[in-house]
Amino acid sequence: MIPGASSPLPLDPGPSSLSSTGEPAWPRGARDAAAAGPLAEVRTGEPVAVVEVGLDADLAGWLGAMGLGPGQTLTLIRRAAFGGPLHVRTGSGGELAINAALARSILVAPLLPPRRIP
Repeated sequence: MIPGASSPLPLDPGPSSLSSTGEPAWPRGARDAAAAGPLAEVRTGEPVAVVEVGLDADLAGWLGAMGLGPGQTLTLIRRAAFGGPLHVRTGSGGELAINAALARSILVAPLLPPRRIP
């Protein structure tokens, strides 16, 4: 869990999309969540929801097109050594490397993995 985060949110297993109003279709519970912390502080393997991208409009738009915008789900796959980029997987299955400085500008909220029925 992200340091200082409150309780995790339930994971919506489907990819994020736009609602009928054109706004991001948030994972269940994520719309009301306060930003828990930057992507740079997420533990490897932890699923999170992007709450806010604190970058200029062009860069935020490009990241959104790559599946890394508000309402999207992400999982940190690995971190490069010595403060290098973070390798993330988007909710739609895409993978990309994010510069550590950019990762500090992307605010995320933790999610719980789906429950398994025994």
